[in-house]
Amino acid sequence: MKFIIAKTELEAALKDLIAFTNKKDMVNITSHVCIEAKTDALIFQANDLEMGLCLTLNIPAQETGSAVLNAKYLLDIISKLEKGDLLLESQDNFMHVHFKRSKFKLPLLDKEYFPSFPTYDHLPVVYFDDSTLSDYFKKLAQVITTNASKYEFSGVLLALQENLELVATDTKRLSVVQMEIGGTTSADRQELILPKRAMLEVAKLFRGDFEMRYDKNMIFFKNASMVLFAKLISGKYPHYQNIIPSTFAHQLECNTQDFKDAINITQALGATTKIIFRPDKIEFETLQTENPSFASTFVEASTPLDGFVIHAQARHLLDALSALSTPTFDFCLSVENQPFVIQKNGFITVVMPVAI
Repeated sequence: MKFIIAKTELEAALKDLIAFTNKKDMVNITSHVCIEAKTDALIFQANDLEMGLCLTLNIPAQETGSAVLNAKYLLDIISKLEKGDLLLESQDNFMHVHFKRSKFKLPLLDKEYFPSFPTYDHLPVVYFDDSTLSDYFKKLAQVITTNASKYEFSGVLLALQENLELVATDTKRLSVVQMEIGGTTSADRQELILPKRAMLEVAKLFRGDFEMRYDKNMIFFKNASMVLFAKLISGKYPHYQNIIPSTFAHQLECNTQDFKDAINITQALGATTKIIFRPDKIEFETLQTENPSFASTFVEASTPLDGFVIHAQARHLLDALSALSTPTFDFCLSVENQPFVIQKNGFITVVMPVAI
């Protein structure tokens, strides 16, 4: 195989592909990329058996063929070069890289042992025409912990029926959002758990028009130039619907930025924020049981409450508010120091209070 490619194009492709390679064992073939040179395109694949990426560049090859070489070593070489065109040519089980006065040689592995990319054309499909799903994935990633007590909590739940419902939790908070979808719908509810690592790659790579295909074990995301696959987390996601309160004693509309500013002030001296609701204001304080230092502030607000208190992790509050991207939000309360809800435009976060 033989082709010429701009340094910037090859570097960008390798940076996308490197996330799908095995970084612990540099000898293993899953730490490599497969390059297939065709008369009208270059096809790159990376596959660590848990997830993979197939990327197509509309660059014709001078000579067709395929090669499997270490992704990190190739990226290390490319990243140190200035802008310009590179010539890559495979000969005698080596990939030769030529750039101006510089030459590099990397060993090749047998393509026969490179993991095959799963097929997906026969699977049900869901269409997305904007970046809404990717944006939600970024916001929900804050809620997911990879050290969860249940393995199912280390990913995001995609519940498909007439709409798509996304759910994430770390057992201290729960975020839920629904979005409309186009494509194949089912009368039966389909539940898929996508690992956090995969959802972050989807959020990074897929913006605009793309499709999603799935079965009970695997999920695919595809646009005009790339296909991503990921193995799903096996298991049953716990029943989360019962955690979301159906009614509230109080629902207050609050200014998002004012709340974030107040919480940031108290967070400077403590991880837990105490919030006291008054008829003419909402007070924010640090807990002196955590730190002898003390910070307090307030925002002006009209509420039907006087002395209503909740304690919550400042980071959980800030994450919930940042996920909304709206000037105001609804603060939904029922009983002091019981779970409460922060919501707006269908994005709901249930927050567990800190027990004092």
